[in-house]
Amino acid sequence: MPVNRTRDSRIIDFRCRPPLAAFGLLFDLKLKRLTWENQLVIEPSLAVSASMYHVGEDSGLDLLRQEMDQAGIDLVVAPGRKLPPKTAFKPIGGNDAIDFNVTDETLVALRERFESRLIGLAGIDLGQSVETIVSGIEHSVKAFGLRGIVLEPGYFKATDGSQLWADDKRLYPIYETAIALDIFVMHQSGIYAGYDFGVNHWPPVDRLLQDFPQLKFVLAHGGYPAVLEALALACKHPNCYLSPDIYCFFPGGELYVNSISKLPDQFVFASAYPFAPLKESVEGALRFPLKDEVMEKYLYGNAARLLKLGA
Repeated sequence: MPVNRTRDSRIIDFRCRPPLAAFGLLFDLKLKRLTWENQLVIEPSLAVSASMYHVGEDSGLDLLRQEMDQAGIDLVVAPGRKLPPKTAFKPIGGNDAIDFNVTDETLVALRERFESRLIGLAGIDLGQSVETIVSGIEHSVKAFGLRGIVLEPGYFKATDGSQLWADDKRLYPIYETAIALDIFVMHQSGIYAGYDFGVNHWPPVDRLLQDFPQLKFVLAHGGYPAVLEALALACKHPNCYLSPDIYCFFPGGELYVNSISKLPDQFVFASAYPFAPLKESVEGALRFPLKDEVMEKYLYGNAARLLKLGA
């Protein structure tokens, strides 16, 4: 049954990884976690949907569209991903690297298939030269109509072998390009955002946003598990947005929920599908103790502003 929305609000799901073969590891992780003995007993992470069982199949995409309708979601935002083979993910407990790439062309094809109810963000291969990255961003935006870029520095190392942080000066031309094109940067965070979750260390982002206060910057997965640091970033920098998605329901996630009303213009709703189904994610969000005007911003308005959607 479709979600019975008690609030007359449009909904944008700001982080939804469609059931493509390239995202297969995420679906595998989601479904395997349900069998763990030390079960994480929270909704909506325990819930599943039919599309999760049809990864890499056309039927999976068709089911996802149906699930959007059932959840009352008007639009989903799909991140691209470009990782060179040497930095590609490896399955938990496995040895074989997986091709995890989702290209601009794939995102454009999905937008057409979903009749413009899907908006793509360009993935960035941080192993390339900055000149190549910048020209690629310009092409992604101008030729393909993508609305933002995705940075995942936790999967890369600097040239000296150290962790690549957001305020690395070699990345600054990327931020300058995003500002010039008036697009936002989505920065990967969360417990799977790197080879360990020490990559969720946010003072480098504080320094970055001091250098570029006009940069529109979104923390995907809300900066979890460094929740207080992430909230402090949003307090200090009005162009820093948090998209905590499934982590609203994780241990400590109540800090996000309790902060939405305090920072009503800087939170965006997402399901983090396949980590949670669409319908259960919306139902969970609608239970948050938010005033109608704050809920509208959380479910739609803030994301629409970042995506530069019309009224």
